[in-house]
Amino acid sequence: MLIKRILIITEHGVPIFDYEKYGRDDEVLVGGLLTAILKFVEETEKEKLSRLLLEESQFLVMSRESLIFIFQISDEMPGEYAEYVSNCIFERFMQRYADQIKEFHGNVSTFHDFQEGCKEILLECGADLANVLINEEESQNLRAWCLLSMDYEPLIVMANAPKYNVDGFTIFQVLGKSVRKVSSKLGDHSKGTCFHITHNGNTIQPIILPQAILVTESLVEDLKAKGIKQFKTKTAQQLISTFSKFYKPDSIDVYNRSMVSTTTQNKMDDDQEVILDLFKAAEKGFQYLFDSPTHVQILSFEKQSYIYVKLINRTIIMKFNRNVSTSKIIENTKKVFEEITTTKVDTPAAMLEK
Repeated sequence: MLIKRILIITEHGVPIFDYEKYGRDDEVLVGGLLTAILKFVEETEKEKLSRLLLEESQFLVMSRESLIFIFQISDEMPGEYAEYVSNCIFERFMQRYADQIKEFHGNVSTFHDFQEGCKEILLECGADLANVLINEEESQNLRAWCLLSMDYEPLIVMANAPKYNVDGFTIFQVLGKSVRKVSSKLGDHSKGTCFHITHNGNTIQPIILPQAILVTESLVEDLKAKGIKQFKTKTAQQLISTFSKFYKPDSIDVYNRSMVSTTTQNKMDDDQEVILDLFKAAEKGFQYLFDSPTHVQILSFEKQSYIYVKLINRTIIMKFNRNVSTSKIIENTKKVFEEITTTKVDTPAAMLEK
């Protein structure tokens, strides 16, 4: 586990909160010991202790108001991320219990309902996800991943692929920032995901959490499509038929290279224009990472999903009045690629461009 202990004590060493998930019924002993160490360091060194290192873990110590916040973390947890999570917990605790702290006379049950609050903050900061990505073998399937703060500062940066271009993380930051802005503009603060699936199977996925942004890059072998040029020879109606068959969208439009609609005269609403701007921006950014004429981007919320498919000479935009799962999108994309490469050429590309 990245986090081994979350303990809050008074300046006199009295424990008032111990997160039960990591608790070991020794909070009085730990509180007294750490208080003694803190006072010793302060008196002898004239400085406040902020970090205590052990063989396999370390303690982060925050002295605020009349309280001491103690976070025991594993050596695997990056310091920047540990400090970010601890600050989030501290701020939430102080917001909720500022009055109770001023009038505290020994009734620690007052703070017991922060158990759920603490669990909620860890989820919002992506602590459980980070723990899995750092410690579980399945995370080795990712080429790289990073966890960003809400100010888009990297908290964790991990690359598994050999000789990985770390400069690519700049694109991760830009994409995470763009997805969050679009999510806010649409009034939907739930998770948002935006993929970039090239014909080589490269997949990038930002997930917007309430207190963090997780961006992963992986390689999905099944999405390595062949015969991409077959897309060029399909008419707009043939493309609509193929994509509708597998994705079953609530609406679908096919645009030519200059993004002028070739299938409807309907004007985009404000939401669609915001989302299209996001997809266009992401497309430019990904040109730095991948050289691909074909890709898929998905923006998915609780009640709506949008899929943007950039082909060699056309763009398809689909809207869904529901959330579409990641696994379903990948499954449908594979089926579209398989179908399009097994059908014969219909219309010369030059005719379609006209």
